[in-house]
Amino acid sequence: MSDTTPDLNFNLSISDSFEDDNEAFEFDLFLMTREIRQITSSLKHVTLLPKKQQKQWVKDNQKLLYKFMGNLNHDMSDVLDDMSLDHDVLQKTISCVTELRELVNTLNGLMVGGPSLMS
Repeated sequence: MSDTTPDLNFNLSISDSFEDDNEAFEFDLFLMTREIRQITSSLKHVTLLPKKQQKQWVKDNQKLLYKFMGNLNHDMSDVLDDMSLDHDVLQKTISCVTELRELVNTLNGLMVGGPSLMS
């Protein structure tokens, strides 16, 4: 495609060996939230393309998108499974899930070729 194709080579990796250390968990949440924001920003550039180019981009990147969504689902499950009741960690988790909702909304708009579901 053209130079408007965003780079989706993000690694949403969460440590598989969580200790009961809230600081490590908070840092993982911070990284995941930042990466989700970056991915959402990149995908929003695709939504600015003309519909025909959007559809072509989705078609060209369909396998990558499905793999990405599967990995994202796995990573978020890991995060939520390890969530603690600490107030700061809970706030960061809510922030991460909010960013994830924006990302899913953007992906949904691209995959179905329509406008985003939420503003």
